[in-house]
Amino acid sequence: MTRTLEDMENSAEQQLLEALTQDTGSGARAQYLAIERLVSGLLGGQQHDLRGEVRGPDILIPRPDDKPIAVELKVFRDRSWARNFNNRVAELLAAAVETRRSFRGEVTLSAVLLITDSARDQSGHLDSIPPIVGRLLRSEDGVGYDSVLLGWAGRQLHWRYVAAADASGVSEEAPDILHSTMDAFRRLRTQRSAEHPPRSSPPGSRGLRILLVADEWASGRGGISTVNRELAIALSDAGVEAAVMVPHASDDDVRSASESAVALVAPARIPGLSDREALLLRPVFAAQGWEPDVIVGHGRLLGPYAAAQQQFFPQARRVHFVHTDAEQLEAAKETRGGDSHMTNADIRRGLERELARSADMVVGIGPLLTESIRDELIGAGQQSRVICLVPGLRMTFDTASAHPPVRNRVVIIGRADDFHSKGIDIAAEALLRVVDSWAPSKPHLPMLVIRGVPDEAANEVKSQLDAILEGRVTFILRPYSDSEVEVVQDLAQARVVIMPSRHEGFGLSAYEAIASGVPVLMSSESGLAQFLRDSGIDTFPTSIISTRNSVTTLAIDLWADAIQQVLDDPESARTQAVTLRQSIADLVSWKSSAAQLLDEINGLS
Repeated sequence: MTRTLEDMENSAEQQLLEALTQDTGSGARAQYLAIERLVSGLLGGQQHDLRGEVRGPDILIPRPDDKPIAVELKVFRDRSWARNFNNRVAELLAAAVETRRSFRGEVTLSAVLLITDSARDQSGHLDSIPPIVGRLLRSEDGVGYDSVLLGWAGRQLHWRYVAAADASGVSEEAPDILHSTMDAFRRLRTQRSAEHPPRSSPPGSRGLRILLVADEWASGRGGISTVNRELAIALSDAGVEAAVMVPHASDDDVRSASESAVALVAPARIPGLSDREALLLRPVFAAQGWEPDVIVGHGRLLGPYAAAQQQFFPQARRVHFVHTDAEQLEAAKETRGGDSHMTNADIRRGLERELARSADMVVGIGPLLTESIRDELIGAGQQSRVICLVPGLRMTFDTASAHPPVRNRVVIIGRADDFHSKGIDIAAEALLRVVDSWAPSKPHLPMLVIRGVPDEAANEVKSQLDAILEGRVTFILRPYSDSEVEVVQDLAQARVVIMPSRHEGFGLSAYEAIASGVPVLMSSESGLAQFLRDSGIDTFPTSIISTRNSVTTLAIDLWADAIQQVLDDPESARTQAVTLRQSIADLVSWKSSAAQLLDEINGLS
């Protein structure tokens, strides 16, 4: 029997509706691929992927007598589309730049956005969509799409076709709501590129805009990433339009940032550039005309990329955060009779100084680093404003139980390949003394757990510990993890967390242990210890222990005694840890630190 056009249209719409609203038990990725295949067939195109590092469009529609149409497809589930939309817009705009570059401009671009909302089915919802979708349309700088086809799926499918070819944003030829899937897709297949993209409207009154430059959203690379993320969240909570520039963002990153009202922005990728090099490119923002008032960079590793962003945003002020003291850190890595780290220290010191000198404002993380960079800038020409910022405690780490764990785990969290500067030798020697004096009648011989061992350094770290411990102390090495859940578990399962560093600019690992309510022993040669001393916070019995004189065994004796004291009375130690956490929380929070930073930024002349 011959099928009528109406039958085909109804069949296509029904297939797509079923694909959008079906149970995702088989996996969201598998369902997305099925929708992509169906949409590709309806468009008369083919699933497409460019070779190389540049990702191709999802669907390519060849046209013999016109430019091909490249289609990006996005599916938004239920209410999540509203929460994630800004970050998805930025992602789509970056993809548009990549595609135009890969086709050398000889392409017409379209975005097909499919939104499901099982709780609603009113076509009127689409009336509020075109102003939002308008941010995706091609603007005067050439960034964006020639058209957007928006589908809203409840019990039925409703469509809106928005084109950049018409300055009003909605093609005159298209009805407001296209009830037929086939008609909607025919409209897309016959579109033309916008020859005269509309100018973006001038921005109205708005709040402060801050761009923070980072190489990740999660904390896979350590403390700088944590400080950057928590600062961005705190700034957003304070009413700032906060955007974090990263080389790329995973779906989990986008969801996490969106939940905190932080925009994740990335540049359009170029083949051959590393993640860090990609930070030299201009980020693609969701909103047309979005430009930062302030750019934030971190340390000598990420600070240069924040400085580079000023070439795109010359009116923006730059704030440089200092996370390490290069000379003291390199000195802490030196061993008696070993090689000098003078050259590395001098190069890194000079770079940090130049980044700080050229910034509008410098922020030291904690008092030790603030004093260090303030002194370093003496005689360096133009004097930048230097302020001290103490991070807030992360309440997400407040998961430790009221009672200590059964096993006597002594935990270190940090870069274990920096064996000497992190004082891992001090910890091993001290724990060896504790174990050697452990009464045979006492259960659960203490063990050492180290989280943060790079794969390539595991053998070397094991060899160094074997030489010290001689098999008399059990030790466990754990790799780096960007999973906050794993780190929280490490902390919660610790009888005591120790940070015996010979130098530590601040000491975020000990700080997060304090946030967990776990007993902490920290080096007196750390910014955190100085903050506690300067603030008059009582840590009795002392949590602050010197790492000096480790060669003469004095420091090792002090650390062994402190560890033994915690293990002998874990209940009291945990009670005192909770008191210490509350004392810090009464003094500083991320909210107060963000407010302090904003006050200083507003005071820049």
